[in-house]
Amino acid sequence: MKNKPVWALIGVFLLPPLLAWLVLAQGWFTPGVRGHGEWVQGNINEAKQWRLVLVTTGQCDYCASAKHLLDNLDLALGRDEERVAVVQQPAGEGLEAGFVYIADPPGMLVMRYPMDSDTAQNRSTGRALLEDLRRLLKNSRAG
Repeated sequence: MKNKPVWALIGVFLLPPLLAWLVLAQGWFTPGVRGHGEWVQGNINEAKQWRLVLVTTGQCDYCASAKHLLDNLDLALGRDEERVAVVQQPAGEGLEAGFVYIADPPGMLVMRYPMDSDTAQNRSTGRALLEDLRRLLKNSRAG
């Protein structure tokens, strides 16, 4: 009877963190993934706005479809359209061909998305890119 308050305090204060640690340590909880693209690191030149960088090579079978998709994404942004520019850049300087990169105004590469000659695949990639770009623009005051 004398130890009841002590056990109650132990249960109230120590049991929740212990259970949380157990759930995370055992992998029973998977945190939600918000970004659809692949996070990257790197830098390109600075600009006054966000950029969608289409990386090209000499043999580019996906370029026409990707350029069309990026122009439509630019229109889909609505009022944020002037905050984003679509640019093409040759491969090199840490940029890999076959991807579209999102770069912030200071020139840091943020995410990349694979481009393909398959239009249906590019369409689903475009939806993911648009969702991530809208989230970035909403939470950023840059550009």
